[in-house]
Amino acid sequence: MSARWPRGSGVLVALLLLGGCAGQGNGEAKNAENAAVEFSRSVDSLTSVACGLLAPQTLKGLEDAQGACAGSLRDELKSAGGPAESVEVYGKDAIVRLSSDTIFLARFPRGWRVTAAGCTRQQAGRPYDCKVKAA
Repeated sequence: MSARWPRGSGVLVALLLLGGCAGQGNGEAKNAENAAVEFSRSVDSLTSVACGLLAPQTLKGLEDAQGACAGSLRDELKSAGGPAESVEVYGKDAIVRLSSDTIFLARFPRGWRVTAAGCTRQQAGRPYDCKVKAA
């Protein structure tokens, strides 16, 4: 005699598995959001914090093009981005849309780092134009 699962138990198992995935994704989205908001708020007053949140290639690109990070970052990103309106995580990459900025991030061993900031989309379906980005 074989054991039988109650009717509908397959759906329950699927929901439990998906719920576990959603919880992990929500944590990553929150971490990316926190990094983007902290970066945005730090540009004017705590520029060393903002510079520390840049991905290595983005920091290099900024400094190669504009000079030292602290002054260059303030010049390029004049206004804080405001609160997060949406967060999308794609594996190790994320897009955080703030009220007046779009920030792209990547997950590194030491946490989420900004790969591009000061981004605006010129037309639907076209790439973003970013003021701060990797070279």
